[in-house]
Amino acid sequence: MVRNFFLFILVCVSFSLCACSTKKARQVQEVSLKELADCVFVLDDSTVASMEYLQYFQRNDSAILAFTNRYDNSVVLYDYKSKKNVGRIHYEKEGGDGIGEVFSFCYVNDDSIYHYHFNLRTLFRTNNEGKVLEKHLINTYSNASPDSLFIAPVLFPRTNSPLTVVGDKMLMAGFMMGEVEGENDENRPVMVYYDLKTGKLDYSDSYPSVYHKGHWGGGFIYRNPYFTISPQNEIILSFAADSNLRVHSMNEKGFREYYAGVGGDYVITPIEERASSKWINKDECNRHYIDNLSYGPVFYDKYRCVYYRIARLPDPSIDIHKTPIIKPIEIIVLDKSFEVIGKCRLKEDKYWINQCFVGEDGFHIQVESESEDELRFKTFVFAIDEK
Repeated sequence: MVRNFFLFILVCVSFSLCACSTKKARQVQEVSLKELADCVFVLDDSTVASMEYLQYFQRNDSAILAFTNRYDNSVVLYDYKSKKNVGRIHYEKEGGDGIGEVFSFCYVNDDSIYHYHFNLRTLFRTNNEGKVLEKHLINTYSNASPDSLFIAPVLFPRTNSPLTVVGDKMLMAGFMMGEVEGENDENRPVMVYYDLKTGKLDYSDSYPSVYHKGHWGGGFIYRNPYFTISPQNEIILSFAADSNLRVHSMNEKGFREYYAGVGGDYVITPIEERASSKWINKDECNRHYIDNLSYGPVFYDKYRCVYYRIARLPDPSIDIHKTPIIKPIEIIVLDKSFEVIGKCRLKEDKYWINQCFVGEDGFHIQVESESEDELRFKTFVFAIDEK
């Protein structure tokens, strides 16, 4: 009886080892992203191309590209089709109509243009004349419990994690710098929902479990979350160390996950296997970054009903002391049901992937221009016949 039992165990182990050794890496097919003519906006002497934030939106019958301009603390508006400047909204830094430096904004209509200043922790509602109509102090720190670990996010809206109004709620994303021990599925949220009427704050979406198992550097490279909104007003989150996208409605406590990776046998590992609060120097973080795959923002293309997710591939040959560090880029294309269609490797260029948007002509990624007098975007369109 004992001998038969051990034979049974041996057979089970053999089958298990066989299954592991023959397990194939997930394959993602190559698809085409057609590169069209660059999208170029001519700038005047008061406007610079190095923006902090941009937004593409509809105003009446026109598509507008608006972006921040530090030179004169303004938001500059261009007509997307004609590429002509159609306005500029100046903002005071101090005083009754002061909002600090223009950093991030959300245009809803001419009387509801929201700005968030992360140092002041204040959300401003302004109009198209630069007048402040409302101020909302958003203090995420006051919700920290003194007797348990709760790491409220520092809100840091960016183009790829934008200020977003859904109904009476302002959606924002952010994170607290640094690493800690004891992180779990609930105590380090990255999403905040601020009720514009009541001032109530709600949180959701702590990091995936892979983040609980090691030290990830504590900075923007792997901790910064990316989100967008689906046509059904669902939240879609992309985390740098996770090949999946997370999807849920604002009222859901749970979430769904969809594979949205580049395929192959990539394994994203932390800098150190043990979670801790120790500080890791910049060079070590950058070396880890170029040695590993990392995922970036996700965008919905309503004109072609697909999603684009940016992936940055490892390249150990990159000099970590030359900035900016630009890794090879692949774009993963998913259908509206989050099924992977394929991926496309972009040719080498100085892409500024923090400044991307989808317009009627395609998916636009800002690139460095040879001229200081223009704002230039590469334009890509998914080839439908590749599906």
